[in-house]
Amino acid sequence: MDLLSVLTCRLEIVDDSVSSKDLVDRIVARGPREEPLHLVELDTVVKRHYDWLRHLPRVHPFYAIKSNDDETIVDTLLLLGCGFDCASKAECNRILELGVNRERIIFAQPSKTIESLLYAKEKGLRTVFDSDYELRKIHQYYPEAEVLIRYRFDSQQSIVNLGVKFGCDPGKEAGELLVLAKELGINVVGWAFHTGTGCSDPEIFYDAIKMGRRITDYATSQGFSFKYIDIGGGFHGKKDVGIQFYAVHINRALDEFFPDDQRWTIIAEPGRYYCSAPVTSVIPVHGKRVFRSAENPTRIEKVFYYFNDGIYGTFYNAKYRNVPVEPIIWKKRSECGPVLSTFFFGPTCDGNDVFASNIPLPELNISDYVVFENQGAYAKVNACRFNGFCFPKPVVFISKSGWKLLEAVTSAANPNPLVLESKHLQRNSKLEKLVFETRS
Repeated sequence: MDLLSVLTCRLEIVDDSVSSKDLVDRIVARGPREEPLHLVELDTVVKRHYDWLRHLPRVHPFYAIKSNDDETIVDTLLLLGCGFDCASKAECNRILELGVNRERIIFAQPSKTIESLLYAKEKGLRTVFDSDYELRKIHQYYPEAEVLIRYRFDSQQSIVNLGVKFGCDPGKEAGELLVLAKELGINVVGWAFHTGTGCSDPEIFYDAIKMGRRITDYATSQGFSFKYIDIGGGFHGKKDVGIQFYAVHINRALDEFFPDDQRWTIIAEPGRYYCSAPVTSVIPVHGKRVFRSAENPTRIEKVFYYFNDGIYGTFYNAKYRNVPVEPIIWKKRSECGPVLSTFFFGPTCDGNDVFASNIPLPELNISDYVVFENQGAYAKVNACRFNGFCFPKPVVFISKSGWKLLEAVTSAANPNPLVLESKHLQRNSKLEKLVFETRS
């Protein structure tokens, strides 16, 4: 069975006139369920991909599958021509089994197990290093590898700074590692960096690529011939932050420091950019508890709400990445109670399973729904079955225009993606304006 046929079994195709609000209404109309529900709009994936192609034409997107490994999102990006950033043997194997050419995979784990390194050797995968120990391990188990040196270049305006764990110092240490690689006969073909998860400092990409030029020049002096550039991830995934936010700085740096299109293969590792905005969590209130004033028992001081989703499901980031939730109450304001100090709890017996504290919200009732946008990145992948509760369940939709584009991409011989987009999505208002409509 071909990939399009597989996809049709997992999604519903809807008219272009159907809005995000309409889709949420459909889910709410089904009534409360045991499992939390994720509304997945594939049109958002498609739109963000074409925004990338339009604004970063020199940079090939390699989707970071670790951010959201949902099979429908992965298959859609495969159809659209994305490459893949894999962090483990299992992820590499999954993508290879889908028929992806090894040139469209980067095994971007700087510290690999011996078994996964041998697997990379068997499959001929390109990988990265950031220490002398990793270089020596590569020399022992995969000496013919093409490798990239990963250097540290964290933004201080990122949700998570990855440099505390990965990346060599781009000054003295990078040079020393290149000298060692030359002594060991390792084929270093380029460099990689990562600005950190959810970077709000787009200018840092210019500075990081400028540093890449310095490393490239030093590598050339040591006899290396670099040809591969990996500008990493870190791109925001919220609906109101497009790739344009970063593209102007990236393009300026590439044009200034690496102008030769024929020499360089340039990739990036977007994860949350692709998968965060398409997913909206739609969950009902399953339980409620109020706390009244000791002096005035008629006055409620705070209220707890209990949901079928929490930090062991969708809201890991709210607890451990300091990403505040932005709840949308899915009922008319006139139907809500007074504004109260509000706390959100997940379903487990863990008292630490709280993902919002002391936020002002109108009072709700059992079976009222609360909606959370931008919940596709590092959410379901962090979920577990603690206490036996359910994983979030995806409910997937795509518009007729979006589906026609996927059909066209699949059937066309060497298609020009932007021409196909113009042909198939020109009148698709749902793709032109993906602003979530809140209940009024």
